[in-house]
Amino acid sequence: MGQDVTPRSSKLVSLPLRYALSPGVAVMLVLSIISGITIAFMETARHTGELTMWTFAKPHYDIYVPAVDDWNTEGKPEVDMFLIGRQVMDRRMLGGFLGEVPTADLLEAERSSASLTFAGPLDAVGFVDLTDSLEEEGLLVKINKPSLSPWTYEGRIFGIPHDVHPVMLAYRADIIEEAGIDMQAVETWDDLYRVLRPLQQRRSDGDPMDRYVMSLWDSESDMLETLLLQSGGGAFLPDGTLAIDRDINVKTVSHMVSWMIGPDRVATHVPEFSPTGDQLKLDGHALCYLMPDWMCNVWRYNVPSLEGKVKLIPLPAWEPGGTRTSVWGGSMLGIAKTSSKQDEAWEFAKHLYLSEELALDLYRSGDIITPIREHWDNPVFAEPDAYFGGQRKGLMYIELADSVPNRPATPYFKQAREAVQNAVSRTKQEAVAQELYTPEQIEPIAKRNMELAHIQVKTIVDANAFLRSDSEEVSP
Repeated sequence: MGQDVTPRSSKLVSLPLRYALSPGVAVMLVLSIISGITIAFMETARHTGELTMWTFAKPHYDIYVPAVDDWNTEGKPEVDMFLIGRQVMDRRMLGGFLGEVPTADLLEAERSSASLTFAGPLDAVGFVDLTDSLEEEGLLVKINKPSLSPWTYEGRIFGIPHDVHPVMLAYRADIIEEAGIDMQAVETWDDLYRVLRPLQQRRSDGDPMDRYVMSLWDSESDMLETLLLQSGGGAFLPDGTLAIDRDINVKTVSHMVSWMIGPDRVATHVPEFSPTGDQLKLDGHALCYLMPDWMCNVWRYNVPSLEGKVKLIPLPAWEPGGTRTSVWGGSMLGIAKTSSKQDEAWEFAKHLYLSEELALDLYRSGDIITPIREHWDNPVFAEPDAYFGGQRKGLMYIELADSVPNRPATPYFKQAREAVQNAVSRTKQEAVAQELYTPEQIEPIAKRNMELAHIQVKTIVDANAFLRSDSEEVSP
């Protein structure tokens, strides 16, 4: 069914382009076409007595191959691992869960994918409830608690976290330290802009700035969400209640927009995952960047010539004494309820995700720190990193792991993130048109737009009949 990429059991699945380009396909079409393929696929695995695992991430896949092969030499039910595009896996997963037909036994799902399964009553979630097993085996105290939150629905845990993904601030140490500025003295965002604003440059009078303090823009929804979460806000309350329009979000958006506009603008757009953005980084177009642990690896390979020129500090806080980190991204490993080998799948899940060897490989190969607390004392995390000026960055990220914000499991976070991003863009456009540049001036505009975003997403939430309370009547 695919291309073999290892000499043993791990396989790479190459799927037709038409599936990857159809994210809006209806559930019934998924059930009739995709699930048919899935059933045939799973029947083959079942006849050979194998467990199957799907993952969406090539870097994860490459790291897991040795662990899968080790497992398969121990006389246990053999595991076949498949690399599948995320959109395709989403459709196969939902088709299987909704149609109660087989999927893989184990599914590694990114946050946006896993959240799709939390749209109905608790017993309709297609993943196995792992809460009791985690508690009985003493694993809850071994796993970084905030890292469980995106996979915890109605108080029950449906996945083992793959990561923590704390966020720090990366800065151009070569430019900033040459100017005699000590970034360790920066505590708040106000401190950052006060200290670094003198380093902004323009080519000549009347030209746009050629160097700004911060890489942040209204088109970057992940960055906006990261800073909203850091401030104590975000689109949802811890229990999953929609709360886009709360005051902390309005205040945070007002400040972010003020950074992007006006004569005192301090932010610019340096896109990630882009050759254009990489060149802007090399040019020093922005001095500071949001840096989740995994982004360190992106920079290491995309802009290698910045080695030794970049350093890290905890994120500046919104208020003195405030939280100095946030979170960006995340994945989990779950077991499908349709699996006929749930016990065996659970044993393999622990073999893979709780392994110290895997934790070290994730850090060495991907700069990702593990959520398994007992591995944090391993010396590998204390090794100096030449790319980041010799800093012991593994320990720096680990020190922030307990403080990453909780994120509720909700199927609406993508819609909410998009609505918030649109609200920020509208606020920015209106503030520029009215020449209002301070957070206090911008706040009424931000409040109106965030209220509109809240209403838009609430309409979607309220349309979900599964989540209505029993007392709610459906209009004829």
